[in-house]
Amino acid sequence: MAFDNNEQSNNRNFIIAIVLFMAVMFGYSYFFNERKPEAEETKKTEESRALPLKNEETTRKEISVKDAVSKDSRVSIENSHMTGSIDLNGGIIDEVVLKDYKQTTEKDSESVMLLTPRNTFSEFFYEILYNDKTNNEALSEKTVWVAENFEGNRQKVTLKTQTQNGIIIERTISLDDGYLINITDKIINVSDKNVKISANSNLVRTNPQVNNYAVVHEGLVGNAYEKIEEIKYKDVEGETKLSKSDWFGYADIYWLCSVINKDKDSFVSYSKISGESFKISTNTKNDIDVAPDSVAELNYLLFTGPKDIGILKGYGDQLNLYKFDMAIDFGWFFMITKPLIYFMDVLAKVFSNMGLVVLILTLLFKVLTYPLVKKSFKSVAKMKEMRPKISNLQKLYAHDKMRMNQELMALYKKEQISPMSGCLPMLLQAPIFFCLYKVFFVSIQMRHAPLFGWIQDLSAPDRLYVFNLFGLIDWTPPSFLQIGVWPLIMGLSMFLQQKLTTSSDKNAEKTSEQRMQENMMLILPIMFTYICSSFPVAVVIYWTISNIISMVQQYFTNKSLEREKENR
Repeated sequence: MAFDNNEQSNNRNFIIAIVLFMAVMFGYSYFFNERKPEAEETKKTEESRALPLKNEETTRKEISVKDAVSKDSRVSIENSHMTGSIDLNGGIIDEVVLKDYKQTTEKDSESVMLLTPRNTFSEFFYEILYNDKTNNEALSEKTVWVAENFEGNRQKVTLKTQTQNGIIIERTISLDDGYLINITDKIINVSDKNVKISANSNLVRTNPQVNNYAVVHEGLVGNAYEKIEEIKYKDVEGETKLSKSDWFGYADIYWLCSVINKDKDSFVSYSKISGESFKISTNTKNDIDVAPDSVAELNYLLFTGPKDIGILKGYGDQLNLYKFDMAIDFGWFFMITKPLIYFMDVLAKVFSNMGLVVLILTLLFKVLTYPLVKKSFKSVAKMKEMRPKISNLQKLYAHDKMRMNQELMALYKKEQISPMSGCLPMLLQAPIFFCLYKVFFVSIQMRHAPLFGWIQDLSAPDRLYVFNLFGLIDWTPPSFLQIGVWPLIMGLSMFLQQKLTTSSDKNAEKTSEQRMQENMMLILPIMFTYICSSFPVAVVIYWTISNIISMVQQYFTNKSLEREKENR
């Protein structure tokens, strides 16, 4: 590599650093839409569920969720983490509510509802269908089921129905102590002839509420041919059969609803039913033969819960599922983000405040990267000492660029320094920042995790805005003025860090290019304050603490270098 002169190399370093950070910052600002306040999102979602579906293909009458779950033809089911109900018209599981998670941070907020009843705007339900091919009779949503132990244990419910041609089906629906729904169907043939029955289960979802954040996948996800597949809703067309899949479901940012297929005689498929209606199915490969006075038994499993890495890993091990924890979108750098989320999950169980977890992660990364950062500081300081020699070489070989480059390279080699060393911290922090952004965004532990004071959700941006005097003025600023307190603190820490860097070289003679660089750098804190105002506040806190620690590291490194220089 050749360097025309030292000023050009400094300019090159400066440009590389700016491009790296701008690529990361503006890339996120462009691709990752700013999160709306969750209360507003929930309100719009709930309102939309009561709206009529504008789809000419659909003739069903839509009702509100409240009206749907208040119907008499239901039986409830519940454990310590979930509550829900089964519609006895069809024996369909179409209400699952997560007790441990609220829709918003408000005290009176309702719990998160994953499965929602049929005939609502955002219907989301699980059905099991049978077709008696011998008698040409099918079980449908109109089939009436009877609850056998309606007043019994709510964690386990037994339903029963009978066809006109002598087929009785006993359905036992039970919840484990977590988020797994187990359905066992006994098909009893009380007729006097053999029957052939086909079976399939459907996890149907209509009008999924998608945020369209590029940083996290929202859509279909699962194991296909021992490979994790992620399919966006817009890419689902027709029917796709998966001959080898043990789990497949719908993934939101924090939630997963997935069929689990442990039957080797069944296969999984997914398809688009109509406009914005989708279906994930398990299907028997062959018809089931049921002789007179005999019983055939089928089992179905359904996961409806949070994308908590510990929970998913536990079920994956328990049921021997292929990479069930990969339902979490770890991203391109999963080799870093996945261990990070595991580590954060451990820290979350030890500490009650996720703010402490952010602090610990920051300290850990600063300690791990300090040897490289220290080496960079020393290399930069040595470059400053070499300026007189470099200047002499530039003057001596001003008319022989090739010879000047050779002499400069020989000088760098002799003094064991590199003009590119100043970019090393930037190069190192960019992927770390990327991975931490991902972790803080998708981790269920960060959702609604409070810090202190006004920060009640570390996964959301800081909403205490400067331009409405921190809420004293009853006015919501436009998006470009929605700058919170923590982004301001981060910008201030960035400014002070720059001043510390330039003050260490205040007595040195500077060229016009160097002074121009310093003036341009003063713009960066303002720019990043604005960009980071829409980031999760956990990311902004990480960066602020990181800047403060970097200043401390740089201060003591500079003092150490001064003492070494005095002792020479």
